[in-house]
Amino acid sequence: MFLTTSFRNKGHDTTAASMNWALYLIGSHPDVQKKLQQELQEVFGKSSRLLPSINHPSDHLVRFVLCVIKETLRIFPSVPLFARSIGEDCQMNGFKVPKGVNAVIIPYALHRDPRYFPDPEEFRPERFLPENSVGRHPYAYIPFSAGPRNCIGQRFAMMEEKVILATVLRHFSVEALQGRQEVQPLGELILRPEKGIWIKLQERTH
Repeated sequence: MFLTTSFRNKGHDTTAASMNWALYLIGSHPDVQKKLQQELQEVFGKSSRLLPSINHPSDHLVRFVLCVIKETLRIFPSVPLFARSIGEDCQMNGFKVPKGVNAVIIPYALHRDPRYFPDPEEFRPERFLPENSVGRHPYAYIPFSAGPRNCIGQRFAMMEEKVILATVLRHFSVEALQGRQEVQPLGELILRPEKGIWIKLQERTH
């Protein structure tokens, strides 16, 4: 089955865009996909449940799935930039920034800081394992913004993404049909591939 992925759902464009990129990245990295499917098999077996048992925290059980989602949002943050107004005079790198100045924060660039993410263009979900996240600056990774004006729907979005990825990968293997150079991100309000993404789905036999 060949698909061009362009998930869109009014009110959920950021989550849809993230899933679009995630399937592309997973389909481009067979080793990551194999590890994901192994984890899902261990957690779900032949069950038809969408999430692990309510008696167990899903973040603990589907740990690598969560790492893949976070790494996808690092490389391709759904919202590539946002603005804030400085609320009080402050100092940044020796420069005085006065109250009232508008600041533009660009997660797409911030998430590529090699001090916190070596080889930043590489897709490495293991970066977000707890043991590999120790000491990382809390504002080095802000796909949902941060502070009092962060995204109020981030927990719901992450749950949606876990359910979607788990459902797709439990039933299909994904193959990306484009190289990285063919998938150019378009930096609008939502980060989308300029010409869409093509993937191949192969039904899995259990």
